[in-house]
Amino acid sequence: MGQSLSWLAFKGPALEAGLERLGLAPTASVGEWMRKSLTGHALPGGWHLVLAPRCDHAIVSPASLERLSLQAEVIACSVEEHVMFSSAEFWKNGEKLWRLVHDAQQGRRHLDARGALPDGYADALSRAAEEQAAEDAGADEVDFYFEVPLEIARQIAGFKHDEEHPALDYEQFDIYATAPGAAGATRKWWQVWK
Repeated sequence: MGQSLSWLAFKGPALEAGLERLGLAPTASVGEWMRKSLTGHALPGGWHLVLAPRCDHAIVSPASLERLSLQAEVIACSVEEHVMFSSAEFWKNGEKLWRLVHDAQQGRRHLDARGALPDGYADALSRAAEEQAAEDAGADEVDFYFEVPLEIARQIAGFKHDEEHPALDYEQFDIYATAPGAAGATRKWWQVWK
């Protein structure tokens, strides 16, 4: 079964300030990392990871990333394994510096690369091209270009959704709630005053 998720990692502000910019608030609860709510965990190197349970979640929208990146470095990914879609982008000082998108619906070798890409991009692309050529000559079942955006994000923040990370306790992710009054905050149908 394929996964559908969004994640971002930010570095710079304190956790509370970063969550506030995302319109999130910490709760006193912890749980599994891939639950149906927003979760997060500290990463080595000063990064903080925030996971959302679907591809292209509001936390990785341009407005959200721009707001957060005014005080932080931000790497964001969207993943939809069911259709082999992946994207990664990097923001700093309120600007998107680069973006990588792979959409298998556009072709197995599709890769839209824009901006000042990081140093590891050329190597990741070369590896994907070699592995895809070998795959296409054989079983022709694996999409290696899907990995390029995710690998670049891993090189920066140290996280990839489908790889075990020794510093993470996957049963003890912090659970976040949408902050009251935040953009995208939801209310119960009967709470007309909110």
